[in-house]
Amino acid sequence: MDTITAKILIFLLSVFVLITVAHQVTLLFDDDYETETAVLYSSAEKVSFKGIYVRDETVIKSTASGVLSYPEPDGSKIAKDSVVAYVYKSESDIYINQQIEKLKEELSLLEKEQSPGTTAVAQPEFISSLIEEKYQTVTTLIAKNDLSSLAEERKNFQSLLGIYQIVIGEETDYNAKIEELEKEIAALEKKSSEPIDAITVSDSGYFISYTDGYEDILSPDNIGEITVDKIKDVIENDGYNDSRVSGNTVGKIVDGYKWMLIGLINENDASFNVGQSVTVKLSSTPDTVDAVVEDIIESDNPDESIIIISCEKLNSNLVQYRTERVELILNDFSGIKVSRDAIRFNKDNEKGVYILLGQKIAFKKLDVIFECDDYLLSRVTSDTDYLSIYDDVIIKGEIPADVTEQTTASDEETISQTDEPAIEESVSETEESGDDEESE
Repeated sequence: MDTITAKILIFLLSVFVLITVAHQVTLLFDDDYETETAVLYSSAEKVSFKGIYVRDETVIKSTASGVLSYPEPDGSKIAKDSVVAYVYKSESDIYINQQIEKLKEELSLLEKEQSPGTTAVAQPEFISSLIEEKYQTVTTLIAKNDLSSLAEERKNFQSLLGIYQIVIGEETDYNAKIEELEKEIAALEKKSSEPIDAITVSDSGYFISYTDGYEDILSPDNIGEITVDKIKDVIENDGYNDSRVSGNTVGKIVDGYKWMLIGLINENDASFNVGQSVTVKLSSTPDTVDAVVEDIIESDNPDESIIIISCEKLNSNLVQYRTERVELILNDFSGIKVSRDAIRFNKDNEKGVYILLGQKIAFKKLDVIFECDDYLLSRVTSDTDYLSIYDDVIIKGEIPADVTEQTTASDEETISQTDEPAIEESVSETEESGDDEESE
């Protein structure tokens, strides 16, 4: 009887060992895990609205009769006492002078391209590399719609092409073309007329050759008096009030570097606070600017609040419009996105995740830079102890016991239970453990 009992016990023990070993082997090599690929993700609070520029602007007027010609493009930085406009008798006078300037510019480029000081030392390979570089610059500016910089870069590109033609022997010189241009310029100069008047400015600033009628209404001195209705009125008119534009207006000077934007937002869309720094994207420029929230004023409508932001960086793109599509960005973070269902803690209470490496499972730490209810972002790093882009992160599935030995005690207890409920309970408990650790 004792022998039979011993055999039965030995048999049951063997079966138990086999089942245990088989279970562990199955867990090690079972691919039945729910995973997600770690990818780069950006998260930010954003709000978009139609904004109105408020700047320190001075309208320039003149009583001179005639046709105005502007020597500088809109948005140019003008020094004190500079000429901002010439007065001519007729438009034909302006056209002739513009043609003369254009031909003189082309003549100057040709003389530079065939200059012995340039072509004698230039190597074809070097010039070719400069042409490729300048071509990339031009295409980039076109893609960005940066027309102010495009004109100058186009001339540089054209000049390099002309130099290359001489260096490789396709052209010996441009003397014939230069002589032709000189004759055209001489003929036009005989027909040209001098301006009858020149208009100057007493202060420096950015010059704009037109006004919109809101220069006096939308100024930093009275920005606190601008109402919701006034904002809507300006936006509806697309920033132009022809009834207030005078006929003897030459243009305006935008003074100083500080400007403001005012608009209407719904405060529920993003949590902006007075004094907060924000990143501003504007439709008129490819570059972003940094600004500060000056004020948020509630209105009678709970869905509409007046927001005022200010910036002290001014350039030619930021002075040519009255209204503009604006996007305010707050807390712009970029990192590896991790679902909260995947978060665990190791024995050192370090926050991390389990990942699949072929048939193996490994623990990777997280360097958290942003958290919300559904996910967090981990910093991208070259440290192999931390989660990397394209790692297969385990969301659900039972983790083998030998792997969980490096987790916290609370994790080990829950992982030994059933599959999916165990995973969910483990996540909640470890998150509480992490919170307690932070508070301590």
